[in-house]
Amino acid sequence: MHNQLVAVLTGDIVHSSRMTAPDLKRLPGVLKSIFNSIDTICKPKTLPVKYSVFRGDSFQLVVEPALAVKTWLLIRAGLRAAFPAPLSRSVDATIAIAIGRVDYLAKNITESSGEVFNLSGRLLEKLKAPGLTGFVSANEQLNKEVNVQLLLADEIIRRWTTAQTLLLPMLMQSLNQSDIARETNTRQPTVAAKVNAMGWHAVEVWMEYFSDLVKNGLTYTTD
Repeated sequence: MHNQLVAVLTGDIVHSSRMTAPDLKRLPGVLKSIFNSIDTICKPKTLPVKYSVFRGDSFQLVVEPALAVKTWLLIRAGLRAAFPAPLSRSVDATIAIAIGRVDYLAKNITESSGEVFNLSGRLLEKLKAPGLTGFVSANEQLNKEVNVQLLLADEIIRRWTTAQTLLLPMLMQSLNQSDIARETNTRQPTVAAKVNAMGWHAVEVWMEYFSDLVKNGLTYTTD
């Protein structure tokens, strides 16, 4: 896949020092479970997700460019859903999203090469709290736009409860509220209230807008 455009998400778990030894031991399995669910939920057209978990609390994924923000949302929400409160309020991930070209994609993606891996790695080193996420591509105007979008999206998802994060995979698979109510053994009005409180409509519109940016080739500018 020489010179193919991909999205690379490189991340570190924040506040892992606050986790108990059993939670730390469980963390790599939680991450792998989230990553393994991405293909089923996002249904990639050309590139199944590839990932690596290393040092126990760091990770890297390669996904289709159009699925970058959906993957970001699933990781952030998945971590919150996997650990009970109050830990779910502190366990999160710093994630650097890059879209660019790959020269060589190895089975172990940490051994891969290409500009996109360099972009993602360098960006992660620059990210500092309270900003947990950054975006970079060869298109400077797009970078400004998407980074503003990510800041706004982050303000929304920080407010999600554990119960709300559990709804995200079902919402991304376009289950209606009645189906979600059956899946979660709750009433449809309860589901509706949670979905509305999540700001889901705004998040859904944003995900589609980002996908359109990629499909229209705005991330492909390299001049």
